[in-house]
Amino acid sequence: MNWVTLKYKAECTWKEYLFQKRRKNLKQEIIRYYTGNHSDNEEILSAVAYLQKHPLNTFPAPFAEKYKEEDIMVEKDSGNGLLYIVQEGKRLYFKRSYNAITIKKLYSGLKMEQDMESPHCYMTSKFAIEAGDTFFDIGCAEGNMALTYIEKVDHLVLFERDKEWLEALQATFAPWKDKVTIVDRYVSDVDDKINVSIDNFLKTYPHQPNFIKVDVEGAEERVLIGMKELLFQPGLKIALCTYHRQDDYEYFIKRFAPTKAQIMPSKGVMLFLNDIKQMKPPYFRKGLIRITTP
Repeated sequence: MNWVTLKYKAECTWKEYLFQKRRKNLKQEIIRYYTGNHSDNEEILSAVAYLQKHPLNTFPAPFAEKYKEEDIMVEKDSGNGLLYIVQEGKRLYFKRSYNAITIKKLYSGLKMEQDMESPHCYMTSKFAIEAGDTFFDIGCAEGNMALTYIEKVDHLVLFERDKEWLEALQATFAPWKDKVTIVDRYVSDVDDKINVSIDNFLKTYPHQPNFIKVDVEGAEERVLIGMKELLFQPGLKIALCTYHRQDDYEYFIKRFAPTKAQIMPSKGVMLFLNDIKQMKPPYFRKGLIRITTP
């Protein structure tokens, strides 16, 4: 083991120590806050009650306990060298730089996210991708949701800028390449070499989307600005993440209120631990809203 490797491992160990310390302190901070500041919000009360008896995690609710990293089987493709897991009989590939431990942790979290009780679950029985739909997955990363519905949709567009994810996506969706389009740009409100707006993209793409998922690390508003023309399409379904920023949920509820769109918040609340250093009351966030245009 060389010096660079040792240094990297030491840095990772130290960062993990600091994260776990902050996580433990944050749990106590949240409990103290709600002990002194009563909430009438049943979802928050339920989350605090759960947190009092369990470690702090992204989803403070019993459903999260069903998902274990050790239950995930990771295999290696001898042809392309990429690691993958089998999801509903189909291979889901991951970044070349990811090892099996990282993939198990990541995929366990992905399964947890899409539990029907999860604040991060995109679908419900009444808000779902239908047979024959065109699905735009904006911020698709590994594409696990798209893979679930690949045989149901007629057309799929994956928007992802990360070069390593692009390699994995090409491997995952190779069997359905005739109906899959991969766009290696950020979705935004401008159009240039690295960005594309949905309205401009649709000037050359022949299929109008029926369902759009938007999960773009806090850039959701720019995506919406770039699809202002599409938002006039009746019956368009949009699963829009609202947890990346503290006030996003309230902001997007107000943004869509004048449009008369149907808005359905997801169940429960969550903690965005990527923001752990800056977290402040009320701490908990709504995961997403499901929008159907009038």
